[in-house]
Amino acid sequence: MKIILSPIAGNTTTQVSLNGLVLTIDGVDIDLSVIPVGGEAEPEDDSPLIGKVTRDEVTIRYSYDSQLAEANQSTDWADYTFDITDGEVPCPIIWKPVEVIEDDI
Repeated sequence: MKIILSPIAGNTTTQVSLNGLVLTIDGVDIDLSVIPVGGEAEPEDDSPLIGKVTRDEVTIRYSYDSQLAEANQSTDWADYTFDITDGEVPCPIIWKPVEVIEDDI
């Protein structure tokens, strides 16, 4: 399945995974098998899905924690597009380095 993430700066980071035709976004399952083969659906207004939805392609509103992310993110849609059959969808966000504080012993 082609999954396109549409990044939006926010204060949380969206988690996305796929298991067959069940898309899980932030713990909520969306069963795409209800869409007929070759058909398409329109998402509800409050859905994280954007535009036309098919069994083969979805676009997801992808929130990321802007406090933890680098200010400059990629503008290339290829960096936000994944061909996934099963599993976690990779996070395309460039994160700020994590500062490691070492304890004095």
